[in-house]
Amino acid sequence: MATSRPVEVVGRVYRMDPGSGSATEEVASATAERHRLGERLFVHLVEATAPEGGLPLDELLGYDLELDGAGLRELGLLEGPGRIAYGTLALPTFYIRSSLPTLRVFHGSCRLLHGKGEDALLGADEILSRRALDVTQRPGALFLTGDQIYADDVAGPLAAHLRGLARELIGAGEPSSVPGVPSLDDIPLYGRKSLTCEKAQFTSEKPTNHLMSFGEFVAMYLMAWNGLNWPCPFPEASETVPSSAGSRLEVAKRRRKYQGEVKDLERARAALPAVRRVLANLATYMCFDDHDTTDDWNITSVWRSAVHGSPTGRRVVSNALAAFWAFQGWGNDPTLFSESFKTTVAGFVSGEEDVSGDAYEGEVLAFDSWSFLAPITPPALVLDTRTQRSFDGPEGAAHLVGTHGLARIRQLLTSLNLSEGEPVIFVSPVPVCGLELQERRQKFLVKKVGPYQIDFEAWQSNLKGFIEMMDCLVADIGLSRCVFLSGDVHYGLNLRFEFSIEGRELRITQLVSSGLKHSGIASRSALYALGHLVREQHERVGWRHPPRMTGGEVKRRSLTRAANTDEWSTDAPVFLSPRRAEAMGIDQEPDFTEKRNYIRPSGRSSSVLIGENNIGLVSISGTEIEHRLLGREGEETIEHTATLQL
Repeated sequence: MATSRPVEVVGRVYRMDPGSGSATEEVASATAERHRLGERLFVHLVEATAPEGGLPLDELLGYDLELDGAGLRELGLLEGPGRIAYGTLALPTFYIRSSLPTLRVFHGSCRLLHGKGEDALLGADEILSRRALDVTQRPGALFLTGDQIYADDVAGPLAAHLRGLARELIGAGEPSSVPGVPSLDDIPLYGRKSLTCEKAQFTSEKPTNHLMSFGEFVAMYLMAWNGLNWPCPFPEASETVPSSAGSRLEVAKRRRKYQGEVKDLERARAALPAVRRVLANLATYMCFDDHDTTDDWNITSVWRSAVHGSPTGRRVVSNALAAFWAFQGWGNDPTLFSESFKTTVAGFVSGEEDVSGDAYEGEVLAFDSWSFLAPITPPALVLDTRTQRSFDGPEGAAHLVGTHGLARIRQLLTSLNLSEGEPVIFVSPVPVCGLELQERRQKFLVKKVGPYQIDFEAWQSNLKGFIEMMDCLVADIGLSRCVFLSGDVHYGLNLRFEFSIEGRELRITQLVSSGLKHSGIASRSALYALGHLVREQHERVGWRHPPRMTGGEVKRRSLTRAANTDEWSTDAPVFLSPRRAEAMGIDQEPDFTEKRNYIRPSGRSSSVLIGENNIGLVSISGTEIEHRLLGREGEETIEHTATLQL
């Protein structure tokens, strides 16, 4: 919880009577831990534990938060259009699954407030509204898998407002808190492109209003999930883009852009009461992707060195991570963050003179435990695929999880004491196996235009890194089946992926939901058309090193032809279609085999790809998985359902 003044926050957890909707018994309570992050910004975390043992399992629980003795009702959150409880329930509610037969969780990503279409979290609100009283049917958790905010793509109407909000939250020194740039108050709307590219060394395509200060990042979080922090109404374009902002043509363009963004933002504003209600009634776990900081974050070794070598870039990335900790990461697993981390971050951003910028940046950038376990059944491991990367060369594709990150994954999985055949859920911002056509396109284009224009950072963009991850799961941990929940790619997808390493097979169910609010008519239509062209099955064989072959040089050169997913390298794993391997006369047994089977969902469209804004609802019962992608078209929720075997 965030407040504008220092209050004592007490959380209380109750058993709930589904029949009457009332609280019947208090089972836990706790006083919040509080940190001051600015003159008018205090963040609070409540860890409520039962006096003896854990909280009740498999039953409806409610909670109340008291701020200096005033509960949610006194704060106006249990009545009216901003009510955060469902139906007849007196309080916001949740439950902890233990032995219920079916696990039900939502997952989604990529929520651009001024993105086209309606917020897909409205679909989650509809489901919870219908099932709020029944824990056997109600989803129990939400995984937000990246790009909860877009720091590099900020709508002008919000940017104009968040400058004032940032200054109000942090204090008078906030506008000059980013080294290497002028006072943020003096930069015109849509005027930050050169600063972010030249000073911070960022490569974003839409940086004209890029968030930079800690105050701006936290202001964006406060607006992303609470419409009460928005301007009402938005100022006119002529007020925020004055005639002196540039040439007549440039001013006209900026004003038209501003007016268009207002229309899309008003749609987002209308959904915010439902969004807030969803978040208040689900255990919500979050991981970052690039846009939570900046587009292309750590995409290459060159990018990382340039940004970390820039005082401006280091500070902006540190500010993004500090804000992520306060509004997303802290609640994932509070035990991960040391007192040193919390006091250093809070001390610096709140203006304590004994905490230096170097100490702040060092603490945040050195933190290496963003990956965490979510306490659900089956267990879920949420992956950090951004800060623990490693690289083979200056501008080559990254290992999404490097050596240190893999060691942490092994540590977390080993702590689960998994039995043989027990499945695990992985939450990875980018799919571990995605659309083969898209991977083919990226591998072709990266040689033409470079990695920054096409987001060349899928798991299989670097085959060494991909194999290291598969070795970790298969050889080190001994997994035989798992589920990956992912986003990032701006479409919904269902995929069965079988990967074997020297005869040991891992069966992966890959479920993709993206984006929550990021779909335009043109992109939606293109994705549906592309989804009808997808070959439903795709197979490759692979070797850790180039295999023996007959007539090699001529046939090897044929692999360099464009638009081909066959890959030959002298110093990396080699993957070929079985037909190509046979044609090349390869007589060496493969080290790897992979098979992809794309599942066409039932529903309005038979396309493999779901193009409208969507949120995924995953139900796992025994070995059966149902994935319902709840798409939003206008004010209607469209369901696309796929059933897969774990």
